[in-house]
Amino acid sequence: MTTAGETSVPTTTGPLDEVHREQSARLVDHLVDHGPATRSELAAATGLGRGAIAGLTSRLLDAGVLRPEAADASGDHRTAPLTLAAADHVLVTAHLGPDDAVATLATLGGVELARFTAPLRQEAAPDGETDVAPSPLELLSVVLGRAVARAERAERAIADVTVLVDGAVAGTPSIVLTDERLGIEPVDVLGELRARTPGLAEVEAALPMPITLVPAAVASASVELAGAASRDLFYIAGDTGIVASAVIGGRPMRGAHGLAATFAHLPIVPGGVRCTCGQRGCLATVASPEIVLERAGLTEFAAAHGRLAALDELVVLVDAADDRARWSWLDAALWIGRSLQLVAPTLDPAYIVVGGYWAALVGDIETSFRDNRPTIGGGALESIPTIMASQQGGEAAVAGARRQARERLVSEPLLLAG
Repeated sequence: MTTAGETSVPTTTGPLDEVHREQSARLVDHLVDHGPATRSELAAATGLGRGAIAGLTSRLLDAGVLRPEAADASGDHRTAPLTLAAADHVLVTAHLGPDDAVATLATLGGVELARFTAPLRQEAAPDGETDVAPSPLELLSVVLGRAVARAERAERAIADVTVLVDGAVAGTPSIVLTDERLGIEPVDVLGELRARTPGLAEVEAALPMPITLVPAAVASASVELAGAASRDLFYIAGDTGIVASAVIGGRPMRGAHGLAATFAHLPIVPGGVRCTCGQRGCLATVASPEIVLERAGLTEFAAAHGRLAALDELVVLVDAADDRARWSWLDAALWIGRSLQLVAPTLDPAYIVVGGYWAALVGDIETSFRDNRPTIGGGALESIPTIMASQQGGEAAVAGARRQARERLVSEPLLLAG
């Protein structure tokens, strides 16, 4: 019989049922954030009764998820603080940024421990000739291999590996579609990385779950969602390519074929030029970063200083009312706003979150969007949805990927057995 207000404790063998899995997740989540804690401290922090805590901790100790931090002076382990057996495990996140292939190591709580980068730009040799540049996937493999090697040297087990891509992710096994840097055709990114990265297959075999392939916009939206009052938002950005993610009820919308929110390929321009995807007039043909920088006269600047520096320079020039930069950006903002006029009434998000360099120029996007809004209901629809700049900046995708990795692990606490 259980005490009033408490649930029965789980058995010490077999999988956790739904209630005890949720309770264990709360307990583990607290230990990830705050480190070792006594049973009394866990009860106070999670709101669970002492009997429930006693049963859960006993089950998790038996499963190897928890271990005593130390015995007290009397040698009684029952009053000793408990810690996660996987407390020193790390999260590996790899992605292609605007200028570099990047891989990071972070704690389960998301604190970055190490970062490895390889420039995507082709460097000229001293004799003026230029060697054939490695492909983006080759460079991504290099930094991923460095991150894995660092974890091994530090004797820190890897709890999760996440690879971020700009394109859509579809199918089983997962492949990448419509990624501007990897090509418009389907690419088996994980298969390529397994083949190119020494030791990755062995690392994956020891992971609690397979390597995860995630669209960067989905990861960015997840971390933006953490500070939002609503569980419905639409995220857009335009630094590496035009990316987007729709979140409905707190969950990313994938669509029947994994192609939901392929914002870049909305055929928005009547009679427009042919896009690499085969359509005419896609948003990507008038608002991609390469197009905007070229029309602003910043292509050579980008080649010399990198894309991020060029986009920063574009924002400075737009703010300074430079004619060429202003024209280039406002034309792009016009089509971004018109695309949002299609998306907003279709999805009805509470928020549209604008990331990347677009965030610094969000006012122009909003002006374009509001230019053709419904006036029914006394104009009540004119002010919705709320359009806001990203609060996470250029690190939104990495921060979101770490957050999602933590949530995956914590939601299934037995995966964290040491």
